Amino acid sequence: MYRKLCAVAVMMVFALVAMSGAVLAEEAKKPAFKEFHSIVDYKYVAKYAKMPKPKGVMIVDSRPYKPKYVDGYIPTAVSIPTSQFDKMVDKLPANKDDLLIFYCGGFQCGLSHKAAWKAEALGYTNVHVYAAGFPDYKKNALYYSIGLENLHAKMANGEKYALVDARPYQKYLAGAIPSAIGIPESAFADKRGMLPADKAEVTLVYYCGGYKCALSHKSAIKARYLGYKKVVVAEAGYPGWKEMFGGADVAVKAGEAEGAVDTEWFLKTIKETPDSILLIDVRDPEEYAAGHFPSAINMPVDMVEKKAKEIPTDKPIVFSCATGARAGEAYYLYMDIMPDAKNVFYLEATNDFGEDNSYEVHPNK
Repeated sequence: MYRKLCAVAVMMVFALVAMSGAVLAEEAKKPAFKEFHSIVDYKYVAKYAKMPKPKGVMIVDSRPYKPKYVDGYIPTAVSIPTSQFDKMVDKLPANKDDLLIFYCGGFQCGLSHKAAWKAEALGYTNVHVYAAGFPDYKKNALYYSIGLENLHAKMANGEKYALVDARPYQKYLAGAIPSAIGIPESAFADKRGMLPADKAEVTLVYYCGGYKCALSHKSAIKARYLGYKKVVVAEAGYPGWKEMFGGADVAVKAGEAEGAVDTEWFLKTIKETPDSILLIDVRDPEEYAAGHFPSAINMPVDMVEKKAKEIPTDKPIVFSCATGARAGEAYYLYMDIMPDAKNVFYLEATNDFGEDNSYEVHPNK
């Protein structure tokens, strides 16, 4: 009898310990912040995270601007870090009845909840928190957005990416972000062959005319339906790039041959200040798509003659190809049509390109 009582007592102790452990585990799951009273899910947020941006709606990213927001955010979201909330309330909508959706880094992140309470205290009446946050959105959405700082880092680090300008082609020719190819959203179906063959590993980065431009968003969705797995949008677009990384005035060093650019100067320039010149690759689109100078735009030599008067002249122009032959031809064609043009050159060199847009340049002797 005594042994049975002891066994029962031991079992009760184990049960109490197990219950205590379960309670502690449950307590550990509870966040260490006051949860907001209105929680929404991905489907709710996705209705508003689109372009054109719905009126009367603001999605707010409560994470730090760097490194979190610039490395990836919900399309159309505004960056108002909770640590800076009181200083940035002027970024919130003037209409206190507008829909506000706050999010941050997931269920264990309290930044969005804190910001939502603050917004409600300011008198906003339609406030919600997307508690699952950016990790959940990234997992479910076709694409997401990045800051230009992220794009700049991809360039500097030599990452596998393809940058696509979704604006009309004339806008692209008038000025583009270095390394971009021009595939207007309206011509997506006709020019999709210019996209990289690797749909799994290469990141497609789309941009257009800034935060109010929907072309890059539409193109990103089309690219996902083509099977590309890594697709993002640089929402600030070309206007943002010019403001953040705008080119500088430059004096071109000429080479020995008439119209040729000095090869060493050229290599230094495309490495350090690529946006200071307009580099035009005059090879066929298929050749260009297989590898090119990161900052070059594509205009086949037969198009140079047709579009010579449309090529912007606000920065030095350099034509390039694979061997220097077509680049030289493009130079002379252009100069025949635009005899008064200044700062126009071609690269007299044999160039080898890799699929990742790496390159080797061998000056022609």
